[in-house]
Amino acid sequence: MALRLRVTWRNAGSPLLPDALADVQATADDAPLPLAGSSPGRREFVIPAGASRVTLSARFSAAFDAFEDVPALEEEVLSIEQAFDVASGGTALSPTPDPALGQAHPLVDVQSAPGLALAQIRTDFVDITPFWMAYAGYADEYQREHRPGTELVALGATAGDPKIWFASIPEACKAPPDDGTSALVFYRPEGYAYTRVDQRHEMFGLNRYLLTPDPSPGASFWARDVFERDPRDQSRWVYVRCGFEEALAASGRAVVMLHPWPSGASFGAATTASLPGLAEAALRFLCGAQKIGFGQGGPRLGKLGLAGFSAGGLALWQSLAANKDRVSEVFAFDARGIAKNEALLVRWLGGDASRRLRMTGGHQLDANAALQQKLPGPSKEARLTSLPPDKSGYLPGANPRWDHVCSALEASEKDTYLNADWVWHQFAMFGGFPEAGEQAAVTFLQRFLEASEL
Repeated sequence: MALRLRVTWRNAGSPLLPDALADVQATADDAPLPLAGSSPGRREFVIPAGASRVTLSARFSAAFDAFEDVPALEEEVLSIEQAFDVASGGTALSPTPDPALGQAHPLVDVQSAPGLALAQIRTDFVDITPFWMAYAGYADEYQREHRPGTELVALGATAGDPKIWFASIPEACKAPPDDGTSALVFYRPEGYAYTRVDQRHEMFGLNRYLLTPDPSPGASFWARDVFERDPRDQSRWVYVRCGFEEALAASGRAVVMLHPWPSGASFGAATTASLPGLAEAALRFLCGAQKIGFGQGGPRLGKLGLAGFSAGGLALWQSLAANKDRVSEVFAFDARGIAKNEALLVRWLGGDASRRLRMTGGHQLDANAALQQKLPGPSKEARLTSLPPDKSGYLPGANPRWDHVCSALEASEKDTYLNADWVWHQFAMFGGFPEAGEQAAVTFLQRFLEASEL
Protein backbone atom coordinates (compact mmCIF):
# COMPACT_ATOMS: atom_id res chain seq x y z
CA MET A 1 0.00 0.00 0.00
CA ALA A 2 1.38 3.39 -1.00
CA LEU A 3 1.88 5.84 1.82
CA ARG A 4 0.23 9.22 1.40
CA LEU A 5 1.45 12.38 3.13
CA ARG A 6 -1.34 14.79 3.96
CA VAL A 7 -0.19 18.24 5.08
CA THR A 8 -2.71 20.53 6.75
CA TRP A 9 -2.48 23.85 8.54
CA ARG A 10 -4.73 25.73 10.89
CA ASN A 11 -6.79 28.82 10.11
CA ALA A 12 -6.28 28.59 6.36
CA GLY A 13 -8.99 31.21 5.82
CA SER A 14 -6.99 33.94 7.53
CA PRO A 15 -5.80 36.93 5.47
CA LEU A 16 -2.37 36.12 6.90
CA LEU A 17 -2.44 32.65 5.28
CA PRO A 18 -3.78 33.08 1.72
CA ASP A 19 -3.81 29.74 -0.04
CA ALA A 20 -2.43 31.19 -3.25
CA LEU A 21 0.77 32.17 -1.41
CA ALA A 22 1.20 28.86 0.45
CA ASP A 23 4.21 27.09 -1.03
CA VAL A 24 4.13 23.52 0.33
CA GLN A 25 6.44 20.94 -1.21
CA ALA A 26 7.75 17.47 -0.41
CA THR A 27 10.63 15.35 -1.64
CA ALA A 28 11.39 11.66 -1.31
CA ASP A 29 15.10 10.89 -1.25
CA ASP A 30 15.66 14.38 -2.70
CA ALA A 31 13.31 13.82 -5.64
CA PRO A 32 10.35 16.27 -5.81
CA LEU A 33 6.92 14.72 -5.25
CA PRO A 34 4.02 15.92 -7.41
CA LEU A 35 0.85 17.12 -5.74
CA ALA A 36 -1.73 14.38 -5.37
CA GLY A 37 -4.41 16.65 -3.95
CA SER A 38 -4.89 20.26 -2.97
CA SER A 39 -7.45 22.47 -1.25
CA PRO A 40 -7.25 25.47 1.10
CA GLY A 41 -5.27 24.36 4.11
CA ARG A 42 -4.37 20.97 2.62
CA ARG A 43 -1.78 19.43 0.32
CA GLU A 44 -1.28 15.71 -0.37
CA PHE A 45 1.62 13.72 -1.78
CA VAL A 46 2.17 10.03 -2.54
CA ILE A 47 5.41 8.58 -1.20
CA PRO A 48 6.83 5.95 -3.56
CA ALA A 49 7.57 2.46 -2.27
CA GLY A 50 11.17 2.02 -1.14
CA ALA A 51 11.70 5.66 -0.17
CA SER A 52 13.76 6.09 2.97
CA ARG A 53 13.70 9.86 3.62
CA VAL A 54 10.93 12.41 3.06
CA THR A 55 11.40 16.16 3.49
CA LEU A 56 8.54 18.60 3.91
CA SER A 57 9.05 22.31 3.29
CA ALA A 58 6.40 24.98 3.67
CA ARG A 59 6.58 28.71 3.20
CA PHE A 60 3.63 30.96 3.87
CA SER A 61 3.38 34.57 2.74
CA ALA A 62 0.79 37.31 3.10
CA ALA A 63 0.12 40.16 0.71
CA PHE A 64 -1.78 43.42 1.08
CA ASP A 65 -2.76 46.10 -1.41
CA ALA A 66 -1.36 49.61 -1.25
CA PHE A 67 -2.68 51.61 1.68
CA GLU A 68 -2.35 55.39 1.97
CA ASP A 69 1.40 56.05 1.53
CA VAL A 70 2.38 52.38 1.97
CA PRO A 71 2.89 50.47 -1.30
CA ALA A 72 1.54 46.99 -1.91
CA LEU A 73 3.45 44.52 0.26
CA GLU A 74 4.14 40.80 0.17
CA GLU A 75 6.19 39.20 2.97
CA GLU A 76 6.97 35.71 4.16
CA VAL A 77 5.33 35.16 7.54
CA LEU A 78 6.25 31.55 8.34
CA SER A 79 8.59 28.88 7.01
CA ILE A 80 9.34 25.36 8.14
CA GLU A 81 11.36 22.43 6.94
CA GLN A 82 11.09 18.98 8.48
CA ALA A 83 12.68 15.70 7.43
CA PHE A 84 11.21 12.27 8.18
CA ASP A 85 12.53 8.74 8.11
CA VAL A 86 10.17 6.30 6.46
CA ALA A 87 9.51 3.81 9.25
CA SER A 88 7.55 0.66 10.11
CA GLY A 89 8.14 -1.00 6.78
CA GLY A 90 7.06 2.01 4.77
CA THR A 91 3.80 2.64 6.66
CA ALA A 92 4.73 5.63 8.83
CA LEU A 93 6.92 8.72 9.01
CA SER A 94 9.21 9.43 11.96
CA PRO A 95 10.41 13.05 12.38
CA THR A 96 14.18 13.54 12.45
CA PRO A 97 15.91 16.32 14.38
CA ASP A 98 16.16 19.67 12.62
CA PRO A 99 19.90 20.46 12.33
CA ALA A 100 19.35 24.09 13.33
CA LEU A 101 17.12 23.26 16.28
CA GLY A 102 18.52 19.97 17.54
CA GLN A 103 15.01 18.53 17.74
CA ALA A 104 12.04 18.03 15.48
CA HIS A 105 10.45 21.26 14.30
CA PRO A 106 8.10 22.56 17.01
CA LEU A 107 5.44 23.65 14.52
CA VAL A 108 4.91 20.24 12.89
CA ASP A 109 2.77 17.54 14.50
CA VAL A 110 2.72 14.10 12.87
CA GLN A 111 0.29 11.22 13.28
CA SER A 112 0.01 8.00 11.32
CA ALA A 113 -3.04 6.06 10.15
CA PRO A 114 -3.13 3.04 7.80
CA GLY A 115 -1.62 4.24 4.55
CA LEU A 116 -1.63 7.87 5.65
CA ALA A 117 0.82 10.19 7.45
CA LEU A 118 -0.86 13.32 8.78
CA ALA A 119 1.41 16.35 9.22
CA GLN A 120 -0.29 19.37 10.73
CA ILE A 121 1.55 22.69 10.72
CA ARG A 122 0.82 24.95 13.69
CA THR A 123 -0.06 28.31 12.23
CA ASP A 124 -1.72 29.98 15.22
CA PHE A 125 0.79 32.84 15.01
CA VAL A 126 2.89 34.21 12.17
CA ASP A 127 5.53 36.93 11.95
CA ILE A 128 4.05 40.25 10.79
CA THR A 129 6.96 42.45 11.87
CA PRO A 130 7.65 43.85 8.36
CA PHE A 131 3.98 44.76 7.92
CA TRP A 132 3.80 46.43 11.34
CA MET A 133 6.92 48.48 10.70
CA ALA A 134 5.43 49.64 7.38
CA TYR A 135 1.96 50.56 8.68
CA ALA A 136 2.73 51.91 12.16
CA GLY A 137 3.46 55.52 12.96
CA TYR A 138 6.59 56.06 15.10
CA ALA A 139 8.04 52.74 13.93
CA ASP A 140 11.07 54.68 12.71
CA GLU A 141 11.57 56.03 16.23
CA TYR A 142 11.63 52.49 17.59
CA GLN A 143 14.06 51.25 14.95
CA ARG A 144 16.34 54.22 15.54
CA GLU A 145 16.38 54.08 19.34
CA HIS A 146 16.02 50.38 20.14
CA ARG A 147 19.11 49.07 21.90
CA PRO A 148 20.63 45.60 21.49
CA GLY A 149 19.79 43.13 24.23
CA THR A 150 16.24 42.27 23.25
CA GLU A 151 14.39 41.58 20.02
CA LEU A 152 10.85 42.72 19.23
CA VAL A 153 8.66 40.47 17.08
CA ALA A 154 5.17 41.48 15.95
CA LEU A 155 2.96 38.41 15.90
CA GLY A 156 -0.21 38.07 13.87
CA ALA A 157 -2.89 35.81 15.33
CA THR A 158 -4.49 33.88 12.49
CA ALA A 159 -7.75 33.38 14.42
CA GLY A 160 -9.56 35.40 17.03
CA ASP A 161 -8.68 38.61 18.82
CA PRO A 162 -6.46 40.38 19.53
CA LYS A 163 -5.15 40.14 16.01
CA ILE A 164 -1.74 41.59 16.92
CA TRP A 165 0.62 40.61 19.75
CA PHE A 166 4.19 41.68 20.43
CA ALA A 167 6.97 39.59 21.94
CA SER A 168 9.93 41.25 23.65
CA ILE A 169 12.67 38.63 23.76
CA PRO A 170 15.83 39.05 25.86
CA GLU A 171 19.05 37.24 24.98
CA ALA A 172 18.61 34.94 28.00
CA CYS A 173 15.80 33.19 26.11
CA LYS A 174 18.31 31.77 23.63
CA ALA A 175 19.11 29.17 26.30
CA PRO A 176 15.94 28.80 28.40
CA PRO A 177 15.81 26.66 31.54
CA ASP A 178 14.81 23.04 31.18
CA ASP A 179 11.39 23.64 32.72
CA GLY A 180 10.32 25.88 29.84
CA THR A 181 10.36 29.53 28.86
CA SER A 182 8.37 31.80 31.13
CA ALA A 183 6.04 34.48 29.80
CA LEU A 184 5.02 37.79 31.34
CA VAL A 185 1.83 39.15 29.73
CA PHE A 186 1.41 42.93 29.96
CA TYR A 187 -1.96 44.70 29.85
CA ARG A 188 -1.80 48.38 28.99
CA PRO A 189 -4.55 51.03 29.08
CA GLU A 190 -7.00 51.44 26.22
CA GLY A 191 -5.56 52.14 22.79
CA TYR A 192 -6.93 52.92 19.34
CA ALA A 193 -9.43 50.61 17.65
CA TYR A 194 -8.30 48.44 14.76
CA THR A 195 -9.74 45.56 12.74
CA ARG A 196 -6.92 44.56 10.37
CA VAL A 197 -3.19 44.25 10.10
CA ASP A 198 -3.18 46.31 6.89
CA GLN A 199 -4.39 49.62 8.30
CA ARG A 200 -2.79 52.63 9.91
CA HIS A 201 -1.37 51.67 13.30
CA GLU A 202 0.27 53.66 16.07
CA MET A 203 3.54 52.60 17.73
CA PHE A 204 3.99 55.62 19.98
CA GLY A 205 2.08 53.88 22.77
CA LEU A 206 4.37 50.86 22.53
CA ASN A 207 7.59 52.86 22.35
CA ARG A 208 6.60 54.62 25.56
CA TYR A 209 6.85 51.32 27.44
CA LEU A 210 9.69 49.62 25.58
CA LEU A 211 12.28 52.31 24.95
CA THR A 212 14.82 53.68 27.41
CA PRO A 213 14.44 57.26 28.69
CA ASP A 214 16.79 59.75 27.06
CA PRO A 215 18.65 61.89 29.64
CA SER A 216 19.93 64.50 27.18
CA PRO A 217 18.32 67.97 27.45
CA GLY A 218 17.96 68.11 23.68
CA ALA A 219 15.84 64.97 23.46
CA SER A 220 12.17 65.07 22.48
CA PHE A 221 10.00 66.06 25.41
CA TRP A 222 8.17 62.70 25.28
CA ALA A 223 11.46 60.76 25.40
CA ARG A 224 13.05 62.50 28.37
CA ASP A 225 13.79 60.92 31.75
CA VAL A 226 12.24 63.94 33.49
CA PHE A 227 8.81 65.58 33.40
CA GLU A 228 9.21 68.04 30.52
CA ARG A 229 6.98 70.60 28.83
CA ASP A 230 5.19 70.05 25.55
CA PRO A 231 6.49 73.03 23.55
CA ARG A 232 3.39 73.06 21.35
CA ASP A 233 1.02 74.19 24.10
CA GLN A 234 3.23 74.50 27.18
CA SER A 235 1.33 71.77 29.01
CA ARG A 236 3.40 69.65 31.34
CA TRP A 237 4.16 66.28 29.80
CA VAL A 238 3.99 63.72 32.61
CA TYR A 239 4.88 60.57 30.71
CA VAL A 240 8.33 59.10 31.23
CA ARG A 241 9.58 56.28 29.06
CA CYS A 242 9.47 53.02 31.00
CA GLY A 243 12.55 51.13 29.72
CA PHE A 244 10.95 47.67 29.51
CA GLU A 245 13.56 46.38 27.07
CA GLU A 246 16.43 47.51 29.25
CA ALA A 247 14.78 45.93 32.30
CA LEU A 248 14.32 42.60 30.52
CA ALA A 249 17.91 42.54 29.30
CA ALA A 250 19.46 43.67 32.59
CA SER A 251 17.43 41.24 34.71
CA GLY A 252 19.02 38.21 33.04
CA ARG A 253 15.69 36.39 33.18
CA ALA A 254 14.68 33.99 30.40
CA VAL A 255 11.26 35.61 30.20
CA VAL A 256 9.41 36.57 27.03
CA MET A 257 7.26 39.64 27.62
CA LEU A 258 4.05 39.35 25.60
CA HIS A 259 1.98 42.41 24.72
CA PRO A 260 -1.49 41.51 23.44
CA TRP A 261 -2.40 44.65 21.45
CA PRO A 262 -5.93 45.71 22.39
CA SER A 263 -8.46 47.13 19.99
CA GLY A 264 -9.82 49.99 22.04
CA ALA A 265 -10.15 48.47 25.49
CA SER A 266 -10.74 44.91 24.29
CA PHE A 267 -8.03 42.29 24.77
CA GLY A 268 -10.21 39.49 23.38
CA ALA A 269 -9.05 35.99 24.24
CA ALA A 270 -5.98 37.33 26.07
CA THR A 271 -8.08 37.76 29.23
CA THR A 272 -9.74 34.34 29.09
CA ALA A 273 -8.77 30.81 30.07
CA SER A 274 -7.29 30.53 26.56
CA LEU A 275 -4.32 32.69 27.59
CA PRO A 276 -1.89 29.89 28.63
CA GLY A 277 -2.50 28.08 25.35
CA LEU A 278 -2.04 31.29 23.37
CA ALA A 279 1.17 32.11 25.24
CA GLU A 280 2.53 28.63 24.58
CA ALA A 281 1.56 28.88 20.90
CA ALA A 282 3.45 32.18 20.67
CA LEU A 283 6.52 30.65 22.33
CA ARG A 284 6.34 27.62 20.04
CA PHE A 285 6.30 29.91 17.01
CA LEU A 286 9.24 31.92 18.35
CA CYS A 287 11.18 28.71 18.91
CA GLY A 288 10.46 27.50 15.40
CA ALA A 289 11.64 30.86 14.08
CA GLN A 290 14.83 30.46 16.17
CA LYS A 291 14.05 33.55 18.23
CA ILE A 292 14.18 31.53 21.45
CA GLY A 293 15.85 28.21 22.26
CA PHE A 294 14.58 24.78 23.15
CA GLY A 295 14.36 23.67 26.74
CA GLN A 296 14.47 20.02 27.73
CA GLY A 297 11.44 18.29 26.26
CA GLY A 298 10.89 20.93 23.61
CA PRO A 299 9.32 24.39 23.56
CA ARG A 300 6.72 24.91 26.25
CA LEU A 301 5.41 27.53 28.57
CA GLY A 302 7.17 27.57 31.91
CA LYS A 303 5.79 29.92 34.52
CA LEU A 304 3.15 32.48 33.61
CA GLY A 305 3.17 36.00 35.00
CA LEU A 306 0.71 38.84 34.46
CA ALA A 307 1.37 42.57 34.57
CA GLY A 308 -0.83 45.60 34.12
CA PHE A 309 -0.71 49.37 34.36
CA SER A 310 -3.49 51.84 35.12
CA ALA A 311 -6.72 50.88 33.32
CA GLY A 312 -4.88 47.83 32.03
CA GLY A 313 -5.51 46.52 35.54
CA LEU A 314 -9.12 45.83 34.58
CA ALA A 315 -7.95 43.30 31.99
CA LEU A 316 -5.24 42.07 34.37
CA TRP A 317 -7.73 41.04 37.08
CA GLN A 318 -10.05 39.48 34.51
CA SER A 319 -7.17 37.39 33.23
CA LEU A 320 -6.07 36.42 36.75
CA ALA A 321 -9.60 35.28 37.62
CA ALA A 322 -9.68 33.09 34.51
CA ASN A 323 -6.20 31.64 35.07
CA LYS A 324 -5.62 31.80 38.84
CA ASP A 325 -4.34 28.23 39.07
CA ARG A 326 -1.77 28.82 36.31
CA VAL A 327 -0.42 32.28 37.21
CA SER A 328 2.72 32.39 39.37
CA GLU A 329 3.32 36.13 39.73
CA VAL A 330 1.48 39.41 39.22
CA PHE A 331 3.09 42.82 38.69
CA ALA A 332 0.46 45.52 39.31
CA PHE A 333 1.74 48.96 38.30
CA ASP A 334 -0.77 51.28 40.00
CA ALA A 335 -3.38 49.01 38.44
CA ARG A 336 -7.03 49.97 38.69
CA GLY A 337 -9.34 47.60 40.48
CA ILE A 338 -7.18 46.53 43.44
CA ALA A 339 -9.92 47.25 45.98
CA LYS A 340 -12.66 45.50 43.98
CA ASN A 341 -10.47 42.44 43.53
CA GLU A 342 -9.23 42.06 47.11
CA ALA A 343 -11.02 38.74 47.60
CA LEU A 344 -9.60 37.33 44.34
CA LEU A 345 -6.06 38.37 45.27
CA VAL A 346 -6.28 36.98 48.80
CA ARG A 347 -7.58 33.64 47.47
CA TRP A 348 -4.96 33.52 44.73
CA LEU A 349 -2.04 34.29 47.05
CA GLY A 350 -3.35 31.85 49.64
CA GLY A 351 -3.63 29.05 47.12
CA ASP A 352 0.12 28.48 46.76
CA ALA A 353 2.98 29.70 48.95
CA SER A 354 5.19 30.28 45.90
CA ARG A 355 2.94 32.95 44.36
CA ARG A 356 4.08 36.56 44.43
CA LEU A 357 2.27 39.89 44.08
CA ARG A 358 4.36 42.98 43.35
CA MET A 359 2.62 46.36 43.33
CA THR A 360 3.44 50.01 42.80
CA GLY A 361 1.24 52.86 43.86
CA GLY A 362 0.12 56.34 42.91
CA HIS A 363 -3.66 56.39 42.76
CA GLN A 364 -3.69 52.96 44.42
CA LEU A 365 -1.51 53.61 47.49
CA ASP A 366 -4.40 53.29 49.95
CA ALA A 367 -5.86 50.25 48.16
CA ASN A 368 -2.45 48.55 48.17
CA ALA A 369 -2.06 49.18 51.90
CA ALA A 370 -5.56 47.85 52.61
CA LEU A 371 -4.83 44.67 50.67
CA GLN A 372 -1.69 44.08 52.69
CA GLN A 373 -3.74 44.17 55.87
CA LYS A 374 -6.02 41.43 54.52
CA LEU A 375 -3.18 38.96 53.96
CA PRO A 376 -2.58 36.65 56.92
CA GLY A 377 0.70 35.35 58.28
CA PRO A 378 4.20 36.68 58.86
CA SER A 379 5.38 35.47 55.46
CA LYS A 380 3.33 38.01 53.55
CA GLU A 381 6.29 40.43 53.40
CA ALA A 382 8.15 37.90 51.26
CA ARG A 383 5.14 37.28 49.03
CA LEU A 384 3.89 40.82 48.54
CA THR A 385 5.90 43.90 47.58
CA SER A 386 4.35 47.37 47.57
CA LEU A 387 6.42 50.36 46.41
CA PRO A 388 6.40 52.97 47.67
CA PRO A 389 4.74 51.73 50.86
CA ASP A 390 2.85 55.01 51.37
CA LYS A 391 2.79 58.69 50.37
CA SER A 392 6.08 59.33 52.13
CA GLY A 393 7.78 57.70 49.16
CA TYR A 394 7.00 60.83 47.16
CA LEU A 395 8.47 63.31 49.61
CA PRO A 396 11.58 65.20 48.44
CA GLY A 397 14.68 63.22 49.38
CA ALA A 398 12.86 59.92 49.83
CA ASN A 399 13.75 58.53 46.40
CA PRO A 400 16.57 59.84 44.19
CA ARG A 401 14.82 58.57 41.04
CA TRP A 402 11.65 60.51 41.87
CA ASP A 403 13.71 63.58 42.71
CA HIS A 404 15.41 63.34 39.32
CA VAL A 405 12.16 62.90 37.38
CA CYS A 406 10.89 66.11 39.00
CA SER A 407 14.16 68.01 38.61
CA ALA A 408 13.06 69.98 35.51
CA LEU A 409 9.96 71.37 37.21
CA GLU A 410 9.90 75.09 37.88
CA ALA A 411 9.85 76.12 41.53
CA SER A 412 6.37 77.61 41.17
CA GLU A 413 4.84 74.30 40.10
CA LYS A 414 6.77 71.81 42.23
CA ASP A 415 4.22 71.73 45.03
CA THR A 416 1.46 70.90 42.55
CA TYR A 417 3.35 68.11 40.85
CA LEU A 418 5.12 66.61 43.84
CA ASN A 419 1.82 66.13 45.66
CA ALA A 420 -0.45 65.06 42.78
CA ASP A 421 -1.45 61.41 42.64
CA TRP A 422 -2.04 61.72 38.88
CA VAL A 423 1.69 62.52 38.55
CA TRP A 424 2.64 59.74 40.98
CA HIS A 425 0.56 57.47 38.74
CA GLN A 426 2.90 57.98 35.79
CA PHE A 427 5.99 57.45 37.92
CA ALA A 428 4.47 54.21 39.26
CA MET A 429 4.86 52.61 35.82
CA PHE A 430 8.45 53.72 35.27
CA GLY A 431 9.64 54.18 38.82
CA GLY A 432 12.50 52.81 40.73
CA PHE A 433 12.74 52.72 44.49
CA PRO A 434 16.12 52.13 46.15
CA GLU A 435 16.74 49.26 48.50
CA ALA A 436 17.28 50.30 52.11
CA GLY A 437 20.61 52.09 52.47
CA GLU A 438 21.22 52.24 48.70
CA GLN A 439 21.10 55.14 46.27
CA ALA A 440 20.62 53.16 43.06
CA ALA A 441 17.03 52.91 41.91
CA VAL A 442 16.49 50.56 38.97
CA THR A 443 13.08 50.69 37.33
CA PHE A 444 10.24 48.89 39.03
CA LEU A 445 10.04 46.27 36.27
CA GLN A 446 13.73 45.42 36.47
CA ARG A 447 13.59 45.15 40.25
CA PHE A 448 10.52 42.92 40.13
CA LEU A 449 12.06 40.68 37.46
CA GLU A 450 15.30 40.30 39.37
CA ALA A 451 13.39 39.28 42.48
CA SER A 452 10.96 37.00 40.64
CA GLU A 453 11.00 33.25 40.09
CA LEU A 454 9.60 33.45 36.58
